Amino acid sequence: MKSIGRSFLMAFSGYSISPKSSMDRSKENCGFILIFIPLIGAIICTVLNRWAVLYPYACDFQILPAVVGAVVPTILSAGAHLDGFFRTTDALSSHKSREEKLKILREDAHGGYSAIMMCICYFMIAIGIWSEMPIDGIFVIAFGYIISRALYGISILTMKHAAYDGMVSKIDAYVPDSAVGRWIQVLINLGYIVISAVLMYNIACTYSVPKPSVAIACLVGAAVSYIYYLIISYKNFGGVTEESGGFFVMLCEVIIPIAALAAFKSPF
Repeated sequence: MKSIGRSFLMAFSGYSISPKSSMDRSKENCGFILIFIPLIGAIICTVLNRWAVLYPYACDFQILPAVVGAVVPTILSAGAHLDGFFRTTDALSSHKSREEKLKILREDAHGGYSAIMMCICYFMIAIGIWSEMPIDGIFVIAFGYIISRALYGISILTMKHAAYDGMVSKIDAYVPDSAVGRWIQVLINLGYIVISAVLMYNIACTYSVPKPSVAIACLVGAAVSYIYYLIISYKNFGGVTEESGGFFVMLCEVIIPIAALAAFKSPF
């Protein structure tokens, strides 16, 4: 029970804006962290849903709601996944050897121009998508913040971890030694995904003009993002890393709104 409590504290201290913990990253302190990270996505989901109810009464134009929708998830997660997105795009754009790319992920504190431009473009795209998003769509895509983090956890629990010059990967501490503990966490994360998917579908079906295709598009977008993440991780790094996982979370959280908006605009 102590390990579960410590994992809860480590999840919220490392992946949200809550105060940081002084505990070190070890299996004793982080062995169950991956079942709590999606709960941070649930908080983001709740905040965005409440914002969708409030902003029509508080805002006269679409730019402020769009900025809030694009930026608040990063603020609430303390930029934990943005750091991974930044480092991963920097490593990918370097076109160096695998060892050099892994070194960039691990040590590079000075981002290259490509990474900076990608981050700027990311938020510009996100703001543009959110500015076009119908209010009804927000209630569906908000669950994507749970799904992205659950998939992040599943990838760490089930996929090969990239090795840093023979050193132990940082995310090794997130994986229990026992296969039973590992697969219990996988099942819990799958539960998050199934519950979120069902809620997305039910909400999409309650529109004045039912649009189940919106929920389906969101799930397809998440699946495509996940496959792309695994491909680039194995091809460029030899396995998943904490940073490439952060890259996936950020990518998934912009692809899901794009897919939802495309479904809204489609005649089907």
